[in-house]
Amino acid sequence: MLFKVTGRIYEEESGVGIANLVVEAFDKDILKNDKLGQTKTDQDGKFAINYSEANFKSALEKFEGNPDLYIVVKTPDLANILYSSEKNIRPDASTNEHFDVPIPKTTLIAYQERSTQENKQLLKILLGMAWLDGELEPGEKEYLSKVAAQKRLTEDAEIKSLLSDSKPIQPQQCFDWLQAYLGKNPSPYKFEALDEVLESLFTSGAEINEREKEMLAAFADKNTRRTVLQERLGSIFLDPDFLAKVTPDTPDSPQTARKNLKKGFAYARVPQAVLSKLTSAQSDPQVKEELAHRFLTLNYAPVRKEITADNLEVIGKLPQELSGTFLRIGPNPRFAPLGLYHWFDGDGMIHGVHITNGKASYRNRYVRTEGWKIEEKEGQAIWPGLLNLPRFDEPHGIMMKNVANTALVWHHGRLLALWEGGEPYEISLPNLDTVGSYTFNEQLTFPFCAHPKVDAKTGEMMFFGYQPLTKPYVQYGIVSPEGKIVKTIPIDIPSPISMHDFAITEKHTIFLDMPLALKPMRVMQGKVPLVFERNKPSRFGIIPRHGGEIRWFTVPSCMVYHVVNAYEEGNEVILVAYRMDWTQLFIPDRENALDFVNTDTSSEKIAPELTKLYRWRFNLSTGQVKEEILDKDEICEFPRINDNLIGRKMRYVYSGIGAMYMERPLFDGVKKYDLETGTAQSVYFGRGRFGGECVFAPRPGGTTEDDGWVLTYIYDAVNKRSEFIVLDAQNITAEPVARVILPQRVPFGFHCEWVSSEKIAPANR
Repeated sequence: MLFKVTGRIYEEESGVGIANLVVEAFDKDILKNDKLGQTKTDQDGKFAINYSEANFKSALEKFEGNPDLYIVVKTPDLANILYSSEKNIRPDASTNEHFDVPIPKTTLIAYQERSTQENKQLLKILLGMAWLDGELEPGEKEYLSKVAAQKRLTEDAEIKSLLSDSKPIQPQQCFDWLQAYLGKNPSPYKFEALDEVLESLFTSGAEINEREKEMLAAFADKNTRRTVLQERLGSIFLDPDFLAKVTPDTPDSPQTARKNLKKGFAYARVPQAVLSKLTSAQSDPQVKEELAHRFLTLNYAPVRKEITADNLEVIGKLPQELSGTFLRIGPNPRFAPLGLYHWFDGDGMIHGVHITNGKASYRNRYVRTEGWKIEEKEGQAIWPGLLNLPRFDEPHGIMMKNVANTALVWHHGRLLALWEGGEPYEISLPNLDTVGSYTFNEQLTFPFCAHPKVDAKTGEMMFFGYQPLTKPYVQYGIVSPEGKIVKTIPIDIPSPISMHDFAITEKHTIFLDMPLALKPMRVMQGKVPLVFERNKPSRFGIIPRHGGEIRWFTVPSCMVYHVVNAYEEGNEVILVAYRMDWTQLFIPDRENALDFVNTDTSSEKIAPELTKLYRWRFNLSTGQVKEEILDKDEICEFPRINDNLIGRKMRYVYSGIGAMYMERPLFDGVKKYDLETGTAQSVYFGRGRFGGECVFAPRPGGTTEDDGWVLTYIYDAVNKRSEFIVLDAQNITAEPVARVILPQRVPFGFHCEWVSSEKIAPANR
């Protein structure tokens, strides 16, 4: 079916038609408005635009009716909008629509007066983007001088100065000019106009001639004919400083916030006009191959069969008092991944061993998130992982899939599967069926972290969520013992970061402001988007648990992924956690080699992912902080304690011992620290046997902190089988109390949880 839009643009007072104005027709859509066509008015101000269904119907919009039509009238240089009918959309437009548009003379005069100033603004932005790579090349300078002459700005003192090689334009200056041009909360038209005008300035005509191509070599894209202008514009649009200026200050409504949880946490608040400018990029084949080798082979490879098995073989004897379910969650991609695949990307799968009366059964189940169910129906992966740009076209309303694969928490009779980019998913026990997404009766309006803290004495659960691109960067929440979100508090930090964990004490909550940043446009340059900015310090923020003034303590640059615990002693808040000098999340990146010379001491080498146990003492009276290392000998991670002491002083810590001789993140033992005596005991699993996080299961009626068992999974690479093992926490170096032979391989995963039968029974009432 063919459609036609006609009309006439004229001066309101005289009725005289206005020639050479640009007229564009659009179909108003939820995700991205379709541009139906563009033309110019003739000498009498008349115009005509023809279009077809193909212009407004895509595979995702196959059920859409006729377009919701509106037009926009722009000045010949595209820099100004003289008229828009978007607020008076013609829904379900007919095949022939006509517009008569009178333009007041005052509007035309104002445009003429603004024209020179706006041309100068745009040329300054263009100059700023030419400088984004750190230099103004001779060809770029020559071409931009030509544009200045065309716009009669050659003699402008500021433009003259900016064209000088001796005065580089800093990126922040370019950001400021761009934001000044767009204004606060700019409409999509502003972005469209900016894009079109800049491109028209760059090409100075419909085609780029050979001489211009030579002069603009830095801006030519031979494969797609899109100029680097688009990439540079995109790199500005996704810069947090820029986004902070153009994103609305007012918080999203609860309904919009919940919708954003589904869309994808990182990009949900970025204006759609920004996202519409961005495209996906090709992955570096070598990095893709290295990542696939590292995280999709051997015992990182997924198991896709869900099984249930009872009466498992037990070597040794399971304690009669040990009754409940041991769970580990981890990534297990259902289909071949798209783009770069990282260990963090796979669909969540829970592996559970249920123990009762000295017997054990096993079952594994996918966490059936909304994205998982859609991909299962389609029979293929739809959304790429965190090292790729997301699906800005939002298939099924989702940009980034919630994989619910990172950790588990039990609170108020519910087991929740967690992923720090969205809402939790509720899982039923003991069958591991997915109940559905859980938003605390629709109270949750921001992403829920992977490591909430449950205070066993008060019954409260503290959590946070972070937005790595737009404000508010961090929000803090408190859940009552009855499972209701009773308070949320924004945490003010100067720039967005990726925050994985935090800590609580009896009276305080501690946030970790570590310099790990998301820089999405690095993907367009073939680089990984997560960057550890080692030139920035690290900070710990301490706030009263239920709100108040936050105090920040600065320490030398470092990274902390997982905390052990925190507690109070007198006027000090004490935090125990695993610290590393630098991180690149096990991502092969030729820009950041696996170790490099520290700029502070040329002889010192910095190696990533080498975690050592540290303790920090924050003096709330003096503002001083003391940092001390507790274990210089071994690299350990994934710490756990007796969970009944979260937020209180503890004596014992159980951590996985890093197998540093392996190329992948593996653990070949468990280390038990006694922080009171300053001693430790280590148990190793044996040749070719690797574990992961362990948990402490307290003995019912136990009277001491370590009266209980340490539980974990083991993969035996020699015998190609997985086991569940039980260690005596008070005699950890002894032979395992019991080994349960599992009916299938359990891939390496992330975090574990022990839910006793005592907790499960009332929850299943």
